[in-house]
Amino acid sequence: MGAGMAKEASRFISSIPPANLALLQQPNGKVSTATAAAGGGGKVQSIHHQQQQHNEWCLWRGRWRSSAAQGIMQRRKIPWSLICGLMLFALGMVSLFTGHMASDLEWYSQRLVKRSLYSRFNVIRREPIDIWRSKYSKMFYGCSERGRKYAPATSERKSNGYLLIAASGGLNQERTGITDAVVVARFLNATLVVPELDHHSYWKDDSDFVDIFDVDWFISYLAKDVTIVKRVPDKVMRSMDKPPYTMRVPRKSPPEYYMDQVLPILLRRQVVQLTKFDYRLGYELDEELQKLRCRVNYHALRFTKPIREVGQKIVMKMKTMATRFIAIHLRFEPDMLAFSGCYFGGGDKERFELSQIRKRWDTLPDLSPEDERARGKCPLTPHEVGLMLRALGFANDTYLYVASGEIYGGEETLRPLKELFPNFYTKEMLADQELKPLLPYSSRLAAVDYIVCDESDVFVTNNNGNMAKILAGRREVRRTQENNSAER
Repeated sequence: MGAGMAKEASRFISSIPPANLALLQQPNGKVSTATAAAGGGGKVQSIHHQQQQHNEWCLWRGRWRSSAAQGIMQRRKIPWSLICGLMLFALGMVSLFTGHMASDLEWYSQRLVKRSLYSRFNVIRREPIDIWRSKYSKMFYGCSERGRKYAPATSERKSNGYLLIAASGGLNQERTGITDAVVVARFLNATLVVPELDHHSYWKDDSDFVDIFDVDWFISYLAKDVTIVKRVPDKVMRSMDKPPYTMRVPRKSPPEYYMDQVLPILLRRQVVQLTKFDYRLGYELDEELQKLRCRVNYHALRFTKPIREVGQKIVMKMKTMATRFIAIHLRFEPDMLAFSGCYFGGGDKERFELSQIRKRWDTLPDLSPEDERARGKCPLTPHEVGLMLRALGFANDTYLYVASGEIYGGEETLRPLKELFPNFYTKEMLADQELKPLLPYSSRLAAVDYIVCDESDVFVTNNNGNMAKILAGRREVRRTQENNSAER
């Protein structure tokens, strides 16, 4: 439409006489004197006509510009929906771009952080590592001392009665029961009779307390905590109408249970016996009672002199052969494996033998070997222990002391560990003659192993049993060397 208007305007301009065109070119519509003279003085009407044509031209030109502008505006009229769509599209592109940018920045920042940590880790790893010692060992300290407001022990005459304890299990399980028995006697204000040990468990050891522990040291060391006697006085036994009341406390019972259920019977009957006493006291105790636990377990329960002498002799032999050695508590006896419910690759023979042993415990549930291993409940085999030690960085010339009982599978089971660490020793290899008096007693042999493991530079276990827990705690209290627990 604009091109047509331009052609029409061009034809209109070409039709205007030169004089009129000159008039159009003059400012304010006036004609110069020379132009007027050329046209003659009598041509006023002609000039007026030209002026009228000029006005018409100006009017037409204004209309043309207005119509052209309207056409352009009509052509440029855009729907609001399109405008909104374009705006949303633009915003989306901006958001997408900035999102990628943010994610890229985050990715790069993470890479920088990882590189920084990796470089720091490399710097740390380049420092020499002493695998025989822990730099954190000095941060542990014993806290078994009595508080300033700790009340003295109740005398035998003023006590609420006599507490008899029948411990249960092997040596270290019995040790736990003895420890808890002292604490129970403390808050019951009872006189504790030296605990009886288990003669009927799997180990068939008829050793008494005095055969394993220094009983006089035990009584004197705890004199400020609990009054302990070796037996109930005959006068008290004769005065009783009935034999001592026997009861079994649920496992991990709180002190309130003893106060509610045991104390009234003790006051009424004078003598109460608690049977199968292992883990019968809960862990939620006040600080002073927890300290008492530590005093009993780590100080009062000292082995007899003959056992200590055999243990120290083995320690000296190990330290003579090597300035440092590792002690491994290797629980791989048939009863341990049967109790775990795991499978160790021995085929049908292993399944049958362990299942027969497992029948000795009526309360054990049926377990899936696959599930138990997936849960990390299976003890490591001797071969796995050796692989772990090599992976930690111990050389194959490291000296090992292996504390164990009867290894299931015998030498065939131990062969892979011995190939990894040829310097392999046991108590039987180092103190054959000295051990002869102790051979019929599994708990006394376990006490010898306890001493050597306690004095070793590094202590390793293949399970999370009682001895592993007690020794790890004792070594931390004594601020000794590194403790490694590899039960998983």
